[in-house]
Amino acid sequence: ALPGCGAFVDETVGGAVATGDGDIMMRFSPSFLAVELMRGGMSPTQAAEESIIRISSKYPNSMIGAVVAASNKGEYGAACYGMKTFPYSVKDSEDNARIVLIDCLK
Repeated sequence: ALPGCGAFVDETVGGAVATGDGDIMMRFSPSFLAVELMRGGMSPTQAAEESIIRISSKYPNSMIGAVVAASNKGEYGAACYGMKTFPYSVKDSEDNARIVLIDCLK
C-alpha cells in the first residue's frame, strides 16, 4: 500500500481522492483526471463519474473503487463502481459533518 498516493489537489481548482483496487487505480490517475476535468468546467460529480467510467470501461468485471472530488468553491461529489453504494463524509464551514451515501455506477 502507498498511503496518500490516491490524492491530487490544485488550489486553483480543487482536489480529488481515489480508493479501491490500488493496482488498477494507479494506472489511470483518476484523482488527477478529476481535477483536470473540473478545471475544464465539469462539476465534481461529473468529473468523478468520468474518472470512474474511464477505468471501469477497461476493467468492467474486476474494478472496485471510488473517486471523491471537491472544488475550491465548496462543491463536492463522488462516483463509484463495483459496489452497490459508497459512503463518504463532508464537513461544512461551520464544522458540521454528515455522511453522503451514493449509488454506484453499473
